[in-house]
Amino acid sequence: MRDRAIVFVHGLHGDKESWRAANGAYWPDMVRTDPRFAYSDVDVAEYPSPNSNGKMSSVQLAEYLWNNLRQNRVWDHREVVFVAHSLGGILVEEMLLLHPAQAPQVKLIVSYGTPHEGSTVARVAAFYDKDPLLNDLSDAGSNTFLTKLEDTWRSRPAVNSIHRFCAYEGQDTRPDQGFVRYLRPHTRVVGYFSATYGCDVTTPPQEIPADHIGMIKPLNRNAPAYDFFRRVYRDNPILQEQDTIKESTVGGLTAGCGQTNTNPDLQVPINLDSSLHERVSAATALLVNQVDVHDVDPSPPVVTKIDLDGTAHVRYGFKGPGRKLIVCTGTGRAAVEVQFTVHQQVPLREPANR
Repeated sequence: MRDRAIVFVHGLHGDKESWRAANGAYWPDMVRTDPRFAYSDVDVAEYPSPNSNGKMSSVQLAEYLWNNLRQNRVWDHREVVFVAHSLGGILVEEMLLLHPAQAPQVKLIVSYGTPHEGSTVARVAAFYDKDPLLNDLSDAGSNTFLTKLEDTWRSRPAVNSIHRFCAYEGQDTRPDQGFVRYLRPHTRVVGYFSATYGCDVTTPPQEIPADHIGMIKPLNRNAPAYDFFRRVYRDNPILQEQDTIKESTVGGLTAGCGQTNTNPDLQVPINLDSSLHERVSAATALLVNQVDVHDVDPSPPVVTKIDLDGTAHVRYGFKGPGRKLIVCTGTGRAAVEVQFTVHQQVPLREPANR
């Protein structure tokens, strides 16, 4: 089992074949054999979504999806990445709200044509088809499902740190495809604003020059849909958790003849690398470079506190040399060295990444 799982989640009225292009190219298989994803397993999720008169709600399907992923051992991976189309993006978010324990494993969600603000096509189709999913995806003002979903997502710390990246369709869909059959003219199933609402602004939304159905059927690895996911994946690599030891020393500590040098709160800083998300998990102190030092107390020095920026607070004390008859023999010198245990998240990049 590899460190990360890439999970493909189809949309409304879709199935595992939703990802296959007209030339036979199958997106999940292209990822499986692409060395740029060498550290990830691939899973193609599926949930029941009949072409008409479906009976299950979004919440029910989100639960179904979670069980499907559990059975496929997706949650056994350290990290999970979702590629979601249309309704699939909504179900992934609903699933993570229902099962927040899995949320920390989710690195990112890449959504293609997900109607975060609803779809006019779904609203019209709901007049002809009683599938409850159409009401959930409607852009009608009375639809509180999507508003509540987004509000809840933003208010839950377990999920609101998950990166969400979005792509939108650049072409209208023909009226003979999917639930667009209820409309006569060609139409944009999910508009730009609906497809990009709530997504990360660090990576601009990507236009896919295809309709709502074809946008997830890349013909090859150079296709815009494939390339967008590849770039997002590259920019969000697998993070390898590890600990390392760093040292920081405060020198120049002296104690004259018959004197004591003591400090209940010596602050010893450490430089942390924010790009590696470094944080100090533990620290110990030593009195080093000792010259003519006596009666160290406490021995060794004690780290009493560690600040959020990693600064260690140290209590130490020592005495200088004693007098021999009436002659002072010198000055005691020492330094406080702190050994920091630093937790890092090191990017683990596939060899073929460029």
